[in-house]
Amino acid sequence: MTAYLMVRSGPQKGRQFTLDPERPMHIGRGKSCEIMLTDPVSSRFHAVIYFEDGNWHLRDTSSRNGTLVNDQKTDHARMLNHHTVKIGATELELVEPAGESTEETSLTQTIAWESVKTEHRWTADDEDPIAKVAATGHLMDLYSLSLSLLRCESPDEVISTLIELLRDRTDADVIGLSFDSGDGRLKPRRVEPADAADLVTIEKSLLKRIVKEGEAVWINDPAKSDASEMSTTGKDQMWSDIIYAPIGSDDTNVGVLQLYRREPKFSESQFELTVAAARLLSIGLSQAFERDSLRADRRRIADRNADSDELVGSSAVMQKLKERIERVGNASGSVLIRGESGVGKELVARAVHRASRRSKRPMLTVNCAAIPHDLIESQLFGHRKGSFTGADSDHIGWFQQAHTGTLFLDEVGELTLEGQAKLLRILEGHPFLPVGATEEVLVDVRVIAATNRDLAEFVREKRFREDLFYRLSVFELLVPPLRDRGDDIELLVGHFLEHFRRQHGRPLLAISDEARTRLLEYAWPGNVRQLRNVIDSAVVMADDPAIEADDLGLRDAGLSRLDTLRLDEWERRLIRKALERTGGSVPEAAALLGISRATAYRKITEYQIDR
Repeated sequence: MTAYLMVRSGPQKGRQFTLDPERPMHIGRGKSCEIMLTDPVSSRFHAVIYFEDGNWHLRDTSSRNGTLVNDQKTDHARMLNHHTVKIGATELELVEPAGESTEETSLTQTIAWESVKTEHRWTADDEDPIAKVAATGHLMDLYSLSLSLLRCESPDEVISTLIELLRDRTDADVIGLSFDSGDGRLKPRRVEPADAADLVTIEKSLLKRIVKEGEAVWINDPAKSDASEMSTTGKDQMWSDIIYAPIGSDDTNVGVLQLYRREPKFSESQFELTVAAARLLSIGLSQAFERDSLRADRRRIADRNADSDELVGSSAVMQKLKERIERVGNASGSVLIRGESGVGKELVARAVHRASRRSKRPMLTVNCAAIPHDLIESQLFGHRKGSFTGADSDHIGWFQQAHTGTLFLDEVGELTLEGQAKLLRILEGHPFLPVGATEEVLVDVRVIAATNRDLAEFVREKRFREDLFYRLSVFELLVPPLRDRGDDIELLVGHFLEHFRRQHGRPLLAISDEARTRLLEYAWPGNVRQLRNVIDSAVVMADDPAIEADDLGLRDAGLSRLDTLRLDEWERRLIRKALERTGGSVPEAAALLGISRATAYRKITEYQIDR
């Protein structure tokens, strides 16, 4: 007959530990224990079970939180069949099978102790981290806490939410949170009430058990505690009960949640609630810290590149573009953004995403021109390990990563014909097959594409699929070049000048009238990107007190050089110049240009020229 302990509840629910009547077996969290528990309330050597005088016996080995046999706290107890042992959230049942055959007995699980890895804190792999809390009536409290933590944006909000719950449910006189400040020492991060900060202390012997080993500790009447583990002098004597629960992050314990009470004592359900709340706090803080880090990275990148979420400009063409962005954002079809290089097509794409119903979902950006042609398909749609030379691991494509969000394809004209075929299937709502895969993938992604090339010309040259061209251009946005934005140039000069003066530490640097005039008259073939780089360089290179024209590094001004050979661009410029000379009269402008009035009206509409 082989007896065993069956774990009925707790982190190791369902596990069986075979008992050996020939030797005592230790229960606890220590690696040398034959019955190794992962419950944070368990001591390293919590209890011992042994066979004597025809019966099994259990003896508590001076554990910190005690042992319950059949729900009665005990130091020693005789164990009979189906008696239960409770250590923290773990409940074990003694099972003594009668008359089992050798085959039946061999089904009992035997633990290979040398292969067991002890986890000192709860992880997502644990079966039920709050199993005991449900039985104590606090499940709804933890559910509400979880929802509140999901809404919290900062670590301070997370901590405040937890403290509010625990003060209400435990009636603790003092609640404190201490964290490792980076030097291995715990320092109070928050204490409620604040004037009790000097009363919050943790003995070094306990600190090792809580932080190093992840053990939750509940001290009943500290004055009666083991003197070797805790001093009973000074501040500790004023508390009738103390609860310490570890706070973990990234597989290490980085802090301690502390609850203090003068009278009456904490209940077992309050202890279970505190331990479970500390586990949720660990997750909530980890996410809040990650969000803070991402926000800081985003601000740093935006500051370095002078990026702004807003489209800077108040000219008529920009106001019209902004209105169209709002309307297109509320729709659900694909968007094609056209414009010269450097006009801010990605900024327009981000504005469309923010105006859409997908604004809370991710937006991913892919520069198709920067990906080698033979890798575009695998990068966009994914590939499986071994599907081609160099595919050492699976790769989740950009479309899968942007699922339920927005994917911005810059320079979409550089897609291969094979990639265009798959893109067309996705836009039509069909699943696609990653490179080397056997199972198709279905995604829900809004595609925003951009190009500075003439896709219609690509279609005529059979370099771009005509059906994809029409599918992408459900909504089309034309971003005007900087030279057509009038007073926006002066606004952008001020925007970039302010940014780079602050970034380079030259807050008093001005710009001369001659340099400003040169900037306003320049044709800007590189558009906003060129203007940004010119101001950045000028702020660094100019001598005090002002940026002069020679500091701008512009080799020409206005239209004195052929900055482009595109006929449509020169048509646009000449029509605009003719309208300026004739005060907006189309018939007179047509006469100056030597074209018919009908042609003039058609060209004005085609180029979206304001009269």
